[in-house]
Amino acid sequence: MKKFLLSLAVALPLVANAELIQHTDQIAEVRFTGSSYELGYHVGTEGKEQILDAIDRFNDTLGIMLPGLNVISLAKSFDGNQVFLHLSKTSPDAAAYISGMADALNQSPNLLLAVAMSDEAILESQRNGGLGFLQTEATGHNPAAPSKCTTFGYSNEAGHAWAGANFDYMGINYEGLIVLNHTDLNGDTRVIQTWAGLIPYGGISKGGQAILMNTMADEGTAREQAGQDIIQVDAVPSFYLSWEAYNASNAADLISSFQAHDKYTAFFSYTVVDSKAKVMNIENNFGGAINYRYASKLAHANHSVFIEKPFVNSDFAAHSLARQDSAERFIKSANASTSQAAVRQQLESKPLWKGRGKLMGTVTSTYFTISPSETVMHIKTDNNHPVVSISNR
Repeated sequence: MKKFLLSLAVALPLVANAELIQHTDQIAEVRFTGSSYELGYHVGTEGKEQILDAIDRFNDTLGIMLPGLNVISLAKSFDGNQVFLHLSKTSPDAAAYISGMADALNQSPNLLLAVAMSDEAILESQRNGGLGFLQTEATGHNPAAPSKCTTFGYSNEAGHAWAGANFDYMGINYEGLIVLNHTDLNGDTRVIQTWAGLIPYGGISKGGQAILMNTMADEGTAREQAGQDIIQVDAVPSFYLSWEAYNASNAADLISSFQAHDKYTAFFSYTVVDSKAKVMNIENNFGGAINYRYASKLAHANHSVFIEKPFVNSDFAAHSLARQDSAERFIKSANASTSQAAVRQQLESKPLWKGRGKLMGTVTSTYFTISPSETVMHIKTDNNHPVVSISNR
């Protein structure tokens, strides 16, 4: 495995508000205090070689998914539809981060968003007959290995909560993971798991809640079957959702962020786990609906739990129905005493368990411990690397 090493250790004496912890050759944690623009610029500057290499690998994978699909073509589409401009209007904070990284890398913001909004690339591939949410298995990929996400969480609402999440995605994501441990100018801290600083996929919000993220594969497919375009000038870029989630102080904040707009370029589900409140799960659905629910225990895979669709069958989205059923049965029997070992056994058992396929597989399995004073992510990549623990305190 090629080592992922930022050059931050060299620059550290000159940067008083930044620290690098190289947990493994796959996971680096960047602790940074400052504005979102400064964070993006810092990550782009210190991780330039690794980020540009990751973009190249992403580009190569797009070509495997669908011949002719590449980052440049996607970026041109983003330029024509003014994606970064729309992001700037809906989430100045997200745009500031992307702008800082773009300035550091001397790349256009829309090119970076073409990578950061990778769901749109998969949807574009699927729409044109390539590898997508409907077809996650190809030569070189183990068809028995799930290649989509599954999440679940529990809270006793009295100060103790825990959660589990498998993040399953492109094989190129197995290395180059950067965890952003960011304290803003107001002193609020969020922790965001990312691939190459570009694809956020779960973490800890400013309010200390665990944020578990899933792709809504069925909603993208429903839009495709309705003949609608993925990138539209009146649609809010999905990076708005994948970034703003971590600015939330509580579940209600996240609901407000979703409800602020009714048309998005991609569809996500978030599960918010708070030790002092019920677990909340929210979806943005094709057609503009925002659905959410509260309970002490919740699970979610890659299809809507509110709106049934005829094409969501046993094979859809790497067996999303089977994973939903398995995760729901597990969380139904769980309680405050359920151990990390038990959660990991569930995450690492079929039908949830991953495998690492050439094209698709599990990037990380994360167990969260949540209390009023601290939330900790315990991140596992594979059996050859130790579990990495990262806290918001």
